[in-house]
Amino acid sequence: MSDNNDNITVYQNKKAKAEDYKSSSYTLILMGVIGIVALILMIAGVLPFQFAGSGKYITYGVMGILFAGFIVTGVSSFKSAKRYTREAADEEDLTAKIKIWAKEHITADTIKQHVWFEDGTPEEMKYFQYFEAIKAAVEREFGSLDVSYLEALCEELYAEIFEE
Repeated sequence: MSDNNDNITVYQNKKAKAEDYKSSSYTLILMGVIGIVALILMIAGVLPFQFAGSGKYITYGVMGILFAGFIVTGVSSFKSAKRYTREAADEEDLTAKIKIWAKEHITADTIKQHVWFEDGTPEEMKYFQYFEAIKAAVEREFGSLDVSYLEALCEELYAEIFEE
């Protein structure tokens, strides 16, 4: 049995994603370099412990590939961080434009005028209808946006509009 929430994703802004990728890349590259240096020192006999037996070369090879993989993944993560940094600037500009537009065009009174309720409608249900009205207004003005971005932004707008 499938749940209706299977496709819901939690929104994380691009700036936070860029920072996550950047810190991950530094960590992966650092671990890869430290691992390869330690492996070289082990093979050279500088470190007081070494692998013994006929399988030691396979172990060194696998460990070398693993540490090289860390470095490659770290470089890839760093490229993703750069991409998200560029996208973050665009996202921040769009968010600022939407908030300025909303401040000029959306008020609690205008939202309340466009939403109809039966008598006795609980406040929780009103919240959802007000939220959907804000979402629809933003989509009408700015077109289709990423669903998780739009919902996170509309939650901020709701708080600014109704909780002043």
